[in-house]
Amino acid sequence: PPIMEVDMQSPPTTPSGKRVRILEGGTGAEAQSIAIATSNTPVGQLRSPAWTYELAVHTVKIRRSGTLADVQALLDSRSEYVAGAIGHGMVSESLHRNGNGSSAAGCHANKPKFDRLTSIAAFNSKSRPNEMMGGLRYFESEVKKGSPGTPKPAFSWGVVKKEALGKTLLAICRVVRGIFKKEPRLLRLASPTYILGDIHGNYPDLVSFEKALWRTGPLLAPCQFLFLGDYVDRGDHGVEVVAYLFAQKLLAPDKMFLIRGNHEIRAIQEMHTFKRECCEKFGDTLGVELWDAINDVFDVLPIAAVVDDQIFCVHGGIPMPVDGENVLSAICDIPVELDEPEVQSQLAWELMWSDPVRSTELSASEEQELKEGHGFARNHQRMTAHVFSVDALDEFLRRNRLSYVVRAHEVKQAGFQVQQNGRLLTVFSSSHYCGGVNEAACILADRHKLRMIRLDSS
Repeated sequence: PPIMEVDMQSPPTTPSGKRVRILEGGTGAEAQSIAIATSNTPVGQLRSPAWTYELAVHTVKIRRSGTLADVQALLDSRSEYVAGAIGHGMVSESLHRNGNGSSAAGCHANKPKFDRLTSIAAFNSKSRPNEMMGGLRYFESEVKKGSPGTPKPAFSWGVVKKEALGKTLLAICRVVRGIFKKEPRLLRLASPTYILGDIHGNYPDLVSFEKALWRTGPLLAPCQFLFLGDYVDRGDHGVEVVAYLFAQKLLAPDKMFLIRGNHEIRAIQEMHTFKRECCEKFGDTLGVELWDAINDVFDVLPIAAVVDDQIFCVHGGIPMPVDGENVLSAICDIPVELDEPEVQSQLAWELMWSDPVRSTELSASEEQELKEGHGFARNHQRMTAHVFSVDALDEFLRRNRLSYVVRAHEVKQAGFQVQQNGRLLTVFSSSHYCGGVNEAACILADRHKLRMIRLDSS
């Protein structure tokens, strides 16, 4: 797909704050970083890692199409390719035997039913998140006449009993809420990370991104995935988008990350389509129960993220300065449960709602308001939060030692837009939004570059 790059020009730093230099080989924009060395490390000398590798407890088989075909436990004592691993120290005895002395098990009914290790549970087809993913695969598939089963179009549930589906999603909500609740309000992520913007119930585009970026599932992908909010409303499949993202979060909690957008708010959904969608699909009683459970999860979603200590990621935009306090530290102190964020945290509200100013559309009074507000003015278009100027953005980046801001919140014709002297990137990941002709895109933060990747949705 078409790719646009933005070089991260500010020299990166180590966690201790020391500058590092990048030695690149090759030519052109695709030159590959081959070494990162601090002033204390001679070029070409490898530093001892702060962690050690260990053997994974499962093996997977991949079809030529790139989809997952089979999963088996690697640490089965009868396995010929693991038989000598324990004796030679390749696999620790504690990993090979679980707490009650039984061996690790496979994921198939014909295997001995030992207690499963946690790391292989993600591949257990009988787990609720995998049952949900199986149901979603059926949902996205077309069943043609003459094929087994009742014919149905793609992206339809056909004759599936919605009550069972709804109860499975309720159970997933109860578990995934605990995971999100324990996460910091400001996520700290490392590259490589894919960053996706608004989805707005566009399940076909979400599946297209999956096939392009994490076809075998996020657990097997060598990167992380960050979603910037607005998962529901305006599209037809908000329930399915939420079910997919929550199930994948349970399967790969350290790979899939979600932050909150301005449509993850009950009052906004009641004004738009998501609450009505839940009731239409599940009936008034179960539909409202499910809508409440999903919003209980939204209430504890993180608010923002930083990638590689340089790229600030948020749904809306930067907030007004916090008097006497570092903004990033203030984000960490936002209350975990926000069922009414406008009342409970003005900072969280700003992060979810603010926009960059459109300088070409400013009136004289608006320019004066920006000047008096040190780069911030009332967001008259949304009737809440603020707009911010390029000067306000530059000051935010300088004070917080950041290089870029990546945000969502606004539809863009190409799926993305580079703004405000190239330091602000807007990404939108739902094509044909509200019947329009816009494209969908995502951003890859990798090897000190930001690459915009557009989805071919023609």
